[in-house]
Amino acid sequence: MDFRLPLPQLRVSLLLFLLFLVLLYLFLPPLGLAVCPVPQIKANGEFFKAYVVFVGTVLSIRTVPDKGNDLGGWFYRLRVQETFRGPVRGELTVFTENSSVRFPLELKRDYLLFAYKQPHRLEIDSCGNSALLSDAKDSVQRLRNLRDGKQPAEIEGWVAAETGGIDVSGITITIKSRSRDYTAVTDKDGWFRLIAPPGRYHVDFSSHEYYLNGADSYWYESDNFVLHPGECASLQFVSVRHLTN
Repeated sequence: MDFRLPLPQLRVSLLLFLLFLVLLYLFLPPLGLAVCPVPQIKANGEFFKAYVVFVGTVLSIRTVPDKGNDLGGWFYRLRVQETFRGPVRGELTVFTENSSVRFPLELKRDYLLFAYKQPHRLEIDSCGNSALLSDAKDSVQRLRNLRDGKQPAEIEGWVAAETGGIDVSGITITIKSRSRDYTAVTDKDGWFRLIAPPGRYHVDFSSHEYYLNGADSYWYESDNFVLHPGECASLQFVSVRHLTN
């Protein structure tokens, strides 16, 4: 098929748009694209994923510029107020990369941070529960309950709809341990929750009511995950339900 733009003005507009995209690519600094694991995770779940979890005050900021295809970012030195996981130190330095999940900090502000160990540095991002301390009251309480042995172990999750307008309530989720099965039913928003003892679990898909989206990255692998004392494991599936005429 011979495709032609019907009007000269459209050809000019298209050429100008393409030129704009080229200039944008050439002159803007590179911004890495990153994908967060799903679904949302509670602080007493991410606690077991992070290398260091602490509350700190930002003392200094050092900018690292982008260099070629290597993304820069920011180093932050913090005075540690309270440590929940990891080495207890008076000060820590963390880094956030200049990517789509960067988590920039402000000087002299207090934060709850979940840092991950990378070669030669600790990194933070915006995927989990890192937040201004003033916005992290629930997370801090969960972490203190976890430390004091007062936080129950639980499994929660979300069943998403393939398309909009699908009813995702009333779906029974079955999760198996070595000794017994546990079931939970989704609410009107597709969320489910159950209390379970620490142990090793896997999700039962035999009902064919839900499946895993292979394109997603997950906090917990559904075929084999460990639930620690006080942990909240977060899972996500997709409903097979479709709109009916």
